[in-house]
Amino acid sequence: MKFSRDLTSRSARRFLRTPARFARREVLPRVLPPARKMLAPKSHHVRVVGLLSSATGIGKSGRLCLEILRTAAYMASTHDVSALFAADDDISYEASDLSASGGFSIYHLNPPMLLPALIRSGLNRYYGSYNIGYWAWELETLPREWVSAIKFMHAIFVPSRFCQAAIQRYTEKPVIVVAPPFSPCSGSIGVKRRHGLFRVVNVFRFGSSFERKNPIALVKAFRLAFGADTQTQLVLKTSDGARFPSEISRLRKAIGDMDNVVVIDEVWPEDRLAEIIQSADVYASLHRSEGYGFPLAEAMVAGVPVLATNWSGNTDFCLPEHSFPVDFTLVPVRDGHGDYDQVSDARWAEPSVDHAAEQLQRIRNDIGGAHQRAQSGRQFLARHIATHDYLGALDSIVTGTALAPAGPACQDRGH
Repeated sequence: MKFSRDLTSRSARRFLRTPARFARREVLPRVLPPARKMLAPKSHHVRVVGLLSSATGIGKSGRLCLEILRTAAYMASTHDVSALFAADDDISYEASDLSASGGFSIYHLNPPMLLPALIRSGLNRYYGSYNIGYWAWELETLPREWVSAIKFMHAIFVPSRFCQAAIQRYTEKPVIVVAPPFSPCSGSIGVKRRHGLFRVVNVFRFGSSFERKNPIALVKAFRLAFGADTQTQLVLKTSDGARFPSEISRLRKAIGDMDNVVVIDEVWPEDRLAEIIQSADVYASLHRSEGYGFPLAEAMVAGVPVLATNWSGNTDFCLPEHSFPVDFTLVPVRDGHGDYDQVSDARWAEPSVDHAAEQLQRIRNDIGGAHQRAQSGRQFLARHIATHDYLGALDSIVTGTALAPAGPACQDRGH
């Protein structure tokens, strides 16, 4: 019975997806008035709106924002819109609903979710707030829907310089890098690895574009590096596979009869995800593009050696002296994912499987050297987070120093 209800629910969502997308893209931007012009408030009240109970990266970014604001004695209230987008994974967070008006509202939601969330979380609160979007985008050009959404925000926070450069092409509003505030103490260093294997770990969600996450390239690199060696193991921790049966089928077909490759397609709580990352001898990602790279940063914070495509948002912290970058070539984006149907002439990276295999072998052959590099990466990331934080970004808005730097002419100055 439960399977039947889930199937019916998924079918209903598919049926409604096209009209909902049309309303979101074409109707709401025309009928909703944009954000009112206002000076940045002096208030220490911040409302955080997002997928706060979701296991997604954007959900985690909202929870991390809450933690840092409360640590700094901000009055932080919450509005979770996970249920609106069928993304409620029952991830716990400290909810609060303060009645204070004004102040800041930070929307940890990318533009495709933004306008429905503005309505659900209260238009009166929205029009009485200084509104900031926290956006993570993984290509150099924005979809039309993203450009249209800029007028609904007063400023935009982004996790990386890659995102910043993409969005600044379209606006003169402040676009400020705010690194997700992972605490250096949130990851255990030198976790005792009882599995007795050389373990490679990768974490991704099928709904985040299978082509972009590119796990099949990692399977190929692992096979090239280690073959059927039973002293090695690749763990692919995935989620949402049931919603994307053709993609999980492609992944299993690529793995074939490799007994040293494991796929775990489940939704896990954050502490269990942290454990699997910390158990790795190397965290590897052969993504084609990332707005930031949450699991890469989590691994680096935990002192785990990191191997990653040397392009896009993760290059803010995956420097050659602190990680194991993988060579790439830039190629046109070829992906049927709905996020990219408004983007043309975009490009992303095609990582070298051969170079990735060489880097995996290099790490295995010199674990001590890899851990030294990981420790320097951990220290570097801590400094990077400290100098690109929420508190500094909010202060720069209040003091008026948060100005978009000179750059290419904005393509949409009306925003």
